[in-house]
Amino acid sequence: MQKYDKLFAQAEEYKMEGKPSEAVKIYNKILKEDADNIPALMNSANLHFLLGNLKKAIKAYERVLALKPNFCFALYKLGIAHYRAAHFRQAIEIFEKIVSTESELYMAYNWLGLCYYHIGEEEKGIEVYSKLLKKTKEPFIVNYHRAISYKSRGQYDKAIEGFLKLIKDNPEHVSAHYHLGLAYLGKHENFKALKLFKKVLELNPEHKSAKDKIEYITEAPSI
Repeated sequence: MQKYDKLFAQAEEYKMEGKPSEAVKIYNKILKEDADNIPALMNSANLHFLLGNLKKAIKAYERVLALKPNFCFALYKLGIAHYRAAHFRQAIEIFEKIVSTESELYMAYNWLGLCYYHIGEEEKGIEVYSKLLKKTKEPFIVNYHRAISYKSRGQYDKAIEGFLKLIKDNPEHVSAHYHLGLAYLGKHENFKALKLFKKVLELNPEHKSAKDKIEYITEAPSI
């Protein structure tokens, strides 16, 4: 039996019991004796991420990569941690590195597109999603974010086309209906937008943003 097998098993039990903080303590115990233990570092980083301790997660992922520079999954997780911490440019650098290696971590394209969206470079995001569509067999999330990017750039016709296709395949997708309504609102087609926002409330009666949009439209001089 390996030296730390019992401790890893104990940490796994804590995770299964929904006690991530206790599991972190176990990994810390391992790392106190063996600071370069990559499995303990990775597991610790993942748990810190889960707990919202993003600074600690980032530090742990960086330590893993210092020990194993070609560990692509650790790099991927580091990118996501930077994204969650709103370090969008750091995340872009990481995800660009991943996609340039032709890695099979195709969701790196998705995160990269989201990063460009958040820094206001939607056109680059659209390019990223278009590349991802050529690689993935599950294009829904890609088409969704590409349509969001079109809407954000004011390319409402392309956004509407995208959301209509999404709704055809996923007729109860609340967010697709809502953003389609926003796209129609952007084109000043308020009646179509109103119908979409009412549909959103049929699917999710607690959708506050849709309620606000209906109130906005119906209080306008005309629809």
